[in-house]
Amino acid sequence: MLDPMRLAPLQQYFRSRLRKRTSWLVVMVFALVFTALQLMVVPASLQSHPPGVLVNALLMPFLVSFCYGFLTPLPWRWSGDDRSRPSLPRGVVQALLFNAAVILVLVTFSWFMVRDASLKAEALGLAKGTKPTFASLLATNMLGGVPLMTIIGAIISFAGITEEEKAAAEARLEEAQWVLLRGQLSPHVLFNSLNGLAELVRQDPLAAEQAILDLAELYRALLRHGDRPKAPLGDERALVQRFLAVEGLRLGARLRARWDWDEALDGVEVPPFLLQPLVENALKHGIAPHPEGGDLAISLQREGRGLRLRVENTGRGLGLVPGTGVGLCNLEARLRLACGPTAAFHLRSEGARTVATVDLPNLELPR
Repeated sequence: MLDPMRLAPLQQYFRSRLRKRTSWLVVMVFALVFTALQLMVVPASLQSHPPGVLVNALLMPFLVSFCYGFLTPLPWRWSGDDRSRPSLPRGVVQALLFNAAVILVLVTFSWFMVRDASLKAEALGLAKGTKPTFASLLATNMLGGVPLMTIIGAIISFAGITEEEKAAAEARLEEAQWVLLRGQLSPHVLFNSLNGLAELVRQDPLAAEQAILDLAELYRALLRHGDRPKAPLGDERALVQRFLAVEGLRLGARLRARWDWDEALDGVEVPPFLLQPLVENALKHGIAPHPEGGDLAISLQREGRGLRLRVENTGRGLGLVPGTGVGLCNLEARLRLACGPTAAFHLRSEGARTVATVDLPNLELPR
């Protein structure tokens, strides 16, 4: 008895092949070629007895092509367990039995469509007067069709399995990269914040105590925020505001932050930690080293069909260039993984200011 749970992957595979335009295109091309050949062989039969012979001539090429294109791979996908394919001996036996049953159905259907034996001979392109029997037709089709269907089914199935395994491996690799990048970023933020708090402990112990409590909340938020492939931009803004609050205890009036943020874009989901590394880089290399501090401007605006994140700071010239530093290397890697080559990250000097931008050109934005 077949286990319905084991049949589910087989049904899913069959439906996936039915949804592929390429498979249908190949089936229809072969069906048209076979139909044209059959109509060239049996014109006289179509004139004398059109109904059954005509239906047989038009329908059988499509049914045969459909069986070759969609049904022959199925026995190669039935393993009876959790594997994606059976062992070779089991696959061969299953394919031979399955294809023999398919040919039996096709030959039976054709036999009853063309009832007259002489017409069967003419429809098959045999000599006049020949009267084939059902057994002889079945044996001929079995002899040539079963091995051919078995081989073609194996080729189609193995090609599909190879493609699926490649896609699964790429998905696992991408997920592993995401996990690595998320794990790399959170400790990086923590270490930088702890280094900054070390200075505050000597200068103002009470403020340092509050900063440590805020840092614990920040790190908890970092873990929650990074534990997903995408997050709303509103969550990113809230995270950066908490980060700036922690840094503000250390920098005080030296940090002057300004937001120009389109709140209508808060619901847009993007890879997490797009903004935080840019802000951290601006504080570390632009504002903190300067005795008088500096200005920090953070903006989010629509840009065509996408959006642009911009972080601008005064204080010192270009501290880092893309490709250096953990935070920015991490950001570039995550952009490539999530958005491909369409996303762009730029870090440049504009006079006495340093400007970092992230452009995401193709996003579904709210109207």
